[in-house]
Amino acid sequence: MFDCTLTDGVATITLDRPEARNAVAVRHWRELASLSEKIVGDDARAVVIASAVPGIFSAGADMTEFAELRDDADLRPEFRAAMRQGIEAVAALPMPVLAAVDGGCFGAAVALTLACDIRIAGRDAIFATTPARLGLGYPREDVARLLALVGRGVAGRMLLAGERLDARAAKRIGLAEAADDDAVSAARALARIIADNDAGAVRLLKQTLADPDDQALDPAFDGQFGTSGFADRLDTFLNRRGGAR
Repeated sequence: MFDCTLTDGVATITLDRPEARNAVAVRHWRELASLSEKIVGDDARAVVIASAVPGIFSAGADMTEFAELRDDADLRPEFRAAMRQGIEAVAALPMPVLAAVDGGCFGAAVALTLACDIRIAGRDAIFATTPARLGLGYPREDVARLLALVGRGVAGRMLLAGERLDARAAKRIGLAEAADDDAVSAARALARIIADNDAGAVRLLKQTLADPDDQALDPAFDGQFGTSGFADRLDTFLNRRGGAR
């Protein structure tokens, strides 16, 4: 279901389950969590999440498992916990994560993109959260992220009415930060730019964006002046400027 490659500091997590339109089963959420843990130990400086299946990013949670959830109450917390494990593992990655959404992105797949730092919508992207049509709610953590991103009114339209949003609409409301004919190429290009920056500084900036009220960030900011990365980049800048005179 999930594959990962690492090229020039950019890890690409690929959804590849064409027979199920990239629907994510319980075992796959756990697979994503394990994969995310492995990425932390690699040399990745940015991550791109994309689909290998034309026309679909992901159909969301695997609905073939839902009959079991209907019939066995003990399985329901397990389903919720597995989904949470996978999504929060992506959110916790210390390096920036970009979602390249081309084709349909439905239900739990939207929640996955909300855990990313930047979303790029492709020409054929469609976002929709339709739990109410099926008689379900939406995990509170994912609702909180949706509210923070698009506001209460738009989140209400998406969740209560199941409104479908194309790339242009997603960008307009802030669900996607960019729209591009080729979302994967655009995401990889941006990821390479990020990866060329100092990894320590990028990780600190991601932490700051996540919680700018965290006072522990103050000494971390001060500490960056003493890093070898800053020293090397400052020398390069000063030498380049000196040579330009």
